[in-house]
Amino acid sequence: MRTPQKIFTGTLLTALVLGGCASQQQQTAEVLDESLPGKSSTWKDITSYPGNVTCGKFLGREFGGMPAYKPFVVVDTEANLRPSKLDLAVYCSDDPELALNEQLGINYAEQKVAIDAILEDFRSLAEPLLAYEKDNRYFPWTEQGLEALVTPSPHGNPPVNFPEGGYISAVPLDPWGRAYAYDCPPFAGIRVLYKIQSLGADGQLGGSGPDADIKHSYLPYFDHLNRL
Repeated sequence: MRTPQKIFTGTLLTALVLGGCASQQQQTAEVLDESLPGKSSTWKDITSYPGNVTCGKFLGREFGGMPAYKPFVVVDTEANLRPSKLDLAVYCSDDPELALNEQLGINYAEQKVAIDAILEDFRSLAEPLLAYEKDNRYFPWTEQGLEALVTPSPHGNPPVNFPEGGYISAVPLDPWGRAYAYDCPPFAGIRVLYKIQSLGADGQLGGSGPDADIKHSYLPYFDHLNRL
């Protein structure tokens, strides 16, 4: 059974070096010191996981000002100081694929062809969506949909700038020939990130196995699995 590191006082980097820990944790210490300069000097439960991942807790403060230990996840040189439950389940696991399968109700090995095709579509849409935002200061709204990347949408807030030929020639379909669900509601001028998902083989929200929904936000987890 894995034994976490004990609480460290002082800089995390110094504690790890003196303790003779691996370079992965020394790298983590540097990332955390840069992410929280002068804000915390106490850490605990520092543990390494597959894929150059380190998880643990840092001493922070609750909204009321009371001190409290909060979880963190460092993947390579990226620190996540507000990890979600899914982040913790997948990254802080000795078997990330099993953890992701259990969380999403899928079998990645069996569904890899379909899921990888979906992920590739997500990647292919990222650049044109960012280009649309750069030209127009916002992503296409929900009512405009991904078709707004092909031709200027007559709905919602029309684009101020639109290149000849559009941002893409056609909107990709998921492996079952259905349109991806797209959501990006306008919010009083505040930047809202878009959401894209495939509703799986059944075309319905929810489900497991081939019917499970695969969301754009899951892309980093599958990328993590494929780097292992």
